[in-house]
Amino acid sequence: MNFDYSEEQKMLVQSLERTLAKSYDFETYRAQLETKSSHDPALWASLAELGIMAMPLPESVGGFDGNHTDIALISTELGRRLVPEPYVSNVVVSAFILNATRGESAAEELGGIAAGETRFATAFYEPGERHNPLANNTKASKSTDGWSINGHKAVVLGADTAGHFIVSADADGSSLFLVPADAAGLTVRKYQLLDGRGAADLIFDNVTVEENALLGDAGTAEAIILEAVDRGAAALVADSLGAIEEVIDLTKEYLRTRTQFGRPIGTFQVLAHRMVDLLVDYEQVKSMSMEASVEATNENASDRMKAISAAKAKVGAASRKFGKDSIQMHGGIGMTDEYALGAYVKRLLVNETLFGDTDYHLERYSSL
Repeated sequence: MNFDYSEEQKMLVQSLERTLAKSYDFETYRAQLETKSSHDPALWASLAELGIMAMPLPESVGGFDGNHTDIALISTELGRRLVPEPYVSNVVVSAFILNATRGESAAEELGGIAAGETRFATAFYEPGERHNPLANNTKASKSTDGWSINGHKAVVLGADTAGHFIVSADADGSSLFLVPADAAGLTVRKYQLLDGRGAADLIFDNVTVEENALLGDAGTAEAIILEAVDRGAAALVADSLGAIEEVIDLTKEYLRTRTQFGRPIGTFQVLAHRMVDLLVDYEQVKSMSMEASVEATNENASDRMKAISAAKAKVGAASRKFGKDSIQMHGGIGMTDEYALGAYVKRLLVNETLFGDTDYHLERYSSL
C-alpha cells in the first residue's frame, strides 16, 4: 500500500504550517489561555481562507471533496501548534452528520461551515454514562409545536462558541436534533478543558424545536452517531501525533543542550535508551494514525470500529508514556507553565479522554 501523500496534500500542509508559524506560536497560545477564550476570530478566518474548513466538504456547498487523510494532516498541524479552535467538533463531526442526514438540504449550513461563518457542536455524552455515545437519558417527545427535549449533555466539545448544537436524544430510539444555542429552556454551562480548548454542558428543560429540527428519521441515528464519533476519534489521534512530534523535538533539543559533568545529558546511556524507546513508540503511533485516517470512512462498521479503537487505545497509552517520560527527562523545567512541554502533555491527556478513553476503546475492541 502506498502511504505517500499527494502533491496537493503536501501543499496543504505547507500552507497551513506557514500560516500558523506566522500567526500562532506558543506565546500566542499562552496569551489566549489567560483570556479563557478558545476561539480567535482572526485565526479562524485565516484557516477558512486557506480552505481548511472546506477541505472535507462536498463541492456542491463550496468544499473540496477531501478525504479523511486530508483531515488527519490538518489535525496533526493543529495539534503541533496547540490550536484550540473547534475544528474537530465543527468540521469533522458536525459537518459529517449534517451531510449524512440532510444531504443537499443542508447546503446552507454546510456552506456556512466551509466559509468559516457558522459553528456547530455535537452533544452525545451524558453524566454517568462513561464515554457511551449512544446514551439515551435525554428524551425528545412530540409536541404541538414540534419536539420537546429534556435532559443533560456533558463535555460537549466546541459548545462554548457554537451557534447550533446537534443533540442525540431518545425518540423511539437514537435520534438527532438541530438546536439553536439560544433556544428557550436551554442552559449552556461553558468552561475550558485542561489544555485550553472549549466545551460546555447542555441542560435541556422543555426545549422546544420545530418539526424539521429532526435530522433524518426518528430512531435511526445509531449508525450515524457511531461513525461520527469514529471520525472525531481518528482526527484526535492525528492531533496527538502532531503533539507527540513536538514533544520529541523539545526533549531531543533539551538532551542535546543541557549539560552535566561536562557533557550533554543525552550522551548518558540511560537517557539515550529512554529516548530510543520513545522513538520506537512514535513510529507505532504514526502507523496507527495512518491506519485510523484510512479506516475512518470504511463502510464496514465492524472493521472501522476495530481500527479506530485500536488506534485510540494505542495512542492514548503512548500519550501518557510520552508525557511522563519527557517531563522526567526535562527535570523541573518540564513542569513550568512558561515551557511548552507541559502544554503539549495536557493536549495529549485531553485527546486521550475525548471520544472514549483508552479503557473504553480496549473494551470496545475486545467486544467486536
